[in-house]
Amino acid sequence: MAARSRPGVNGPKFVELNDLASSKASGRVLFATDDWFAVAENLLKSEEPTFRDGVFTSQGKWMDGWETRRKRKPGHDWCIIKLGEPGAIYGFDVDTSFFTGNSAPKVSIQVAHLTAAQEAMFPPRKSLMGTEASKEQLQQVAKLQSEVKPLL
Repeated sequence: MAARSRPGVNGPKFVELNDLASSKASGRVLFATDDWFAVAENLLKSEEPTFRDGVFTSQGKWMDGWETRRKRKPGHDWCIIKLGEPGAIYGFDVDTSFFTGNSAPKVSIQVAHLTAAQEAMFPPRKSLMGTEASKEQLQQVAKLQSEVKPLL
C-alpha cells in the first residue's frame, strides 16, 4: 500500500510524493478483519518488500505484506487505515510482490473523514498474527457504515 520511490523505474509520478499512510508518517491500522498469516501493519511499510526463503512463523511461511486466511464464509477481508497526516491523495501503490498465486485479484479503496467520536468506535487494535476480528468487533465497526463510503 505504501508508495515508494523506485529509482530507475518508470512509474506514476505520485510515487515521488509523500506517503501519507506510511508508518513513518504516523499512519496506522485502525481495524483489520484478519491478521492470520501476516499483520495489516505491513501495508504501511515504506521499504521495498523482501522475500525470505525458508523462513516460517508459527502461522506458516513468513510474508512481507498483509496475508489473511482464505475466506470460507461470505464476504472479504478489509482493513481501515488512518493516514498519518492530512493531504490530497493522487494514487495508490498496491504491491503484491512475492504473493505469487495467492494475491487478491482486485482491490477496492474507499475514503472517509472520521470524527474523533467515530474513531473512538473502533475496538482497541492488537497487531497480532493468528488473530481475526470477533463478531462483536465486526458489529462495532459496522456502525460506521463504511460500505457506503465513496470508492476511489
